[in-house]
Amino acid sequence: MDCIKRFYLAGFLYIALYAGFYQVYLQSLGLSKGQIGLLAAVSLLLVAFLEVPTGVVADKISKKTSVLVARALFLASLPLLYFANSFADVFLATIIGALSTAFTTGAETGWLYELLKRDGRADEYPRVYGRLRSFEMAGGFVGTLTGGILADFAGSMRLPIILSLPFVLTSLLILVTIPKDTVRSGLPYGHHLLESIRFVWNSREVLWLFIYANIIGLPVTLFTAFMQLYFYGFLASVLAVSGVVALHMTINSISWYIDVGDKVRERLYLYAGILLPFLSLLAGLSGWFGLITLVLETFIFAQAFKEWQGRFQKAIPDEKRATVGSLYSLIAATTNGALNAVLGWLFDYVGIMRGIVLASVFFLGLSSLAFTKKMRNL
Repeated sequence: MDCIKRFYLAGFLYIALYAGFYQVYLQSLGLSKGQIGLLAAVSLLLVAFLEVPTGVVADKISKKTSVLVARALFLASLPLLYFANSFADVFLATIIGALSTAFTTGAETGWLYELLKRDGRADEYPRVYGRLRSFEMAGGFVGTLTGGILADFAGSMRLPIILSLPFVLTSLLILVTIPKDTVRSGLPYGHHLLESIRFVWNSREVLWLFIYANIIGLPVTLFTAFMQLYFYGFLASVLAVSGVVALHMTINSISWYIDVGDKVRERLYLYAGILLPFLSLLAGLSGWFGLITLVLETFIFAQAFKEWQGRFQKAIPDEKRATVGSLYSLIAATTNGALNAVLGWLFDYVGIMRGIVLASVFFLGLSSLAFTKKMRNL
């Protein structure tokens, strides 16, 4: 089996069986929506804080090592989450999970791109990246549906958490067999970091890519951040919510796997800033519109972000790839963390549906201004 297929298999097996009802599980422990939003915000902000140092480590030591450490940390977080009984317990598991995410972002995509480039296949990256995400989502679908059934059958949401261990361990062992990356930065840590920051600041293309990723990403977070509680509000069933999340992962998997072609992908990339907040707005109007949003928003974002990833990787030098990728993840984690915290407060205050409407209108106005400015520069 070639190394790309091993990436796919490892992604498929990176399964969290409890993913479909995680927020419901936290709610069952007595956490409020505000606390759940705060946990998400803390997780994302910790990822932001850790992104750059872990990215530099990946560029200077090994992207493969960084990803393997990430998998091991996620394994360590599972028993903590299984035995959790309070906000403090979940908080500790969240910290370890955030560290795992920080070691993965930037390093995994950089490792994959370098292996493709080494084989003269760099142009295939958007398609390969999309299929990797597709296999991850397919595994997520199987895991989410299975976890929901297990939780419903056993009458316990804890069992699927601990049963996730063998899947994550197998994913880790498969990644061990993939060839390591070889490009290293020869600069001292501080110098490498400053050079990477200077590169982003001086590159108008990369700077715009940083901004545009947030323009298309935040309206999606607006809907997905509390999606489990959104659907639980009128389905009132752990199994039903797990089924919806499994459906979301199926659509996600198909959306990442399908390649609509360069021209269609470029058009969706161009208009995603307007389409995505509009779809989130629909979700705030009706639960049935939420199902439409689930399908269309997932498909449009996947195609737009594949196009974004292709442009982003091509714009970055090999020796800075993990660090610049981590700088992007730092910005994304910070903005998403802040949004989660605000949404948790807003949803506690006005309710999920009304809160989605208010936030969607804000993002629709913001993205319309950015779109107008971009079109004037074309």
